[in-house]
Amino acid sequence: MYKGAADMLVRFTVENFRSFRDIAQISLVANGRLNQLDNHTMTIGDLKLLKAAYVYGANASGKSNLIKAVDFAREIIVEGSARNVRLKQYNKMIEDGVNQPGVFQFEILIQNKVYSYGFALSYQDGAIAEEWLYELRKNGTEFCFFVRDKTDVTTDLSLKGTQKTRFDIYAEDIRSVPKDLFLTELAEKPLQEELGIFKQVYRWFEALIVIFPDSEFGPLPFVTENEEMQRQFEKFLMHFDTGIQALDVEHTTIEDALEHWPKDAKENFLKDVVHKLSDREEFGVRGPDVLLALRRHNNEFIAKKLRLKHREAYEGFDLHEESDGTQRLFDLVPLLFDEVEDRVVFVDEIDRNMHPNLTREFVELFYQHTNNTQMVVTTHESSLLDLKLLRRDEIWLIERQLKGSALFSLDDFKVRYDKEIEKAYLLGRYGAVPLFDSFEIFTDGDPSHN
Repeated sequence: MYKGAADMLVRFTVENFRSFRDIAQISLVANGRLNQLDNHTMTIGDLKLLKAAYVYGANASGKSNLIKAVDFAREIIVEGSARNVRLKQYNKMIEDGVNQPGVFQFEILIQNKVYSYGFALSYQDGAIAEEWLYELRKNGTEFCFFVRDKTDVTTDLSLKGTQKTRFDIYAEDIRSVPKDLFLTELAEKPLQEELGIFKQVYRWFEALIVIFPDSEFGPLPFVTENEEMQRQFEKFLMHFDTGIQALDVEHTTIEDALEHWPKDAKENFLKDVVHKLSDREEFGVRGPDVLLALRRHNNEFIAKKLRLKHREAYEGFDLHEESDGTQRLFDLVPLLFDEVEDRVVFVDEIDRNMHPNLTREFVELFYQHTNNTQMVVTTHESSLLDLKLLRRDEIWLIERQLKGSALFSLDDFKVRYDKEIEKAYLLGRYGAVPLFDSFEIFTDGDPSHN
């Protein structure tokens, strides 16, 4: 069990986003009454948090939508505006979904204090209907750093002199840009040290990592600039029996690496990379047929192409020549590195293209090699449903209901720690499994087929 200071996720809440109509909440607060697998928790101050959460559910139940909700909110916060997002993401199972705001709220731990930040977004025009930042104090009270609606910004801060004047000017300015976030505006302004929380909260979202099955841009630390990290990567790839013995780094240019790409695809790619490299030392790119590490130096791009050496092979392999499971490991293995400490990572379909034994081994290594990293993942891998491997408060279930997705914890069922939950789950004891209607195939109504 890790004890110390870390910037972690406490809870995430979403309402009226895609399959979620009503309020849905996933919590990383550990059940203090559970004594099993205590190394799966982190005690930070008075708070005991889980290192991971595993979300199960049938296809089309809403698992991916939970991750998309996090990514949707993160993009708006980091960009500072809802002007460039696709708005038609309200729940379409209700008649007036477009007229109801989408609500996104994060409770986060920063330097042993819990903050609640969130916003409500109008799906009609992308305006921020409401935005707030509170400190949730141990005595049950709240301190309001700001609450903003369409007409006003209020605060509990005792501001005086120049600081008050600046804050009032920023609050007045935000009224003229209704699609922009006040948090991002404040994070970019020169504020005194006591108001540094705005920057700290913003940086928490900058550090948030979201990985989808088809992610092409690797948001995790890359390996080419750190020889020790490269050696670690090689050891993990050998441990997972990929056949790869070493990583070979080849210096190149973006133009040479992408010479076989269509012109439009290359131009769009370069435009996106320029944006993403604006404040990163190094950026990993996992395209459909190439693996690159890029960084900016004196306004020029330095590119390195990664090739993979196999036992007894005369030449290195490109990433697209590897199995889909091996390619998936390039997304996941960096989670085991020290460089991801104090980070929160959401992964959609962690078991995608991977053997059940490989997925289980990765989960076990995650607890062995990380201290204060958190991951929230969706999965169909039922072999992980083992209370010798996972705590019951780490397991979450999503079920598709008439008007939207419902999210609940296995801990609500109070199952015994020695229960065989995989079989019970597949039998539908906890819900969140597909239900099949009975039907006759190829009979065309002919009773002779009965």
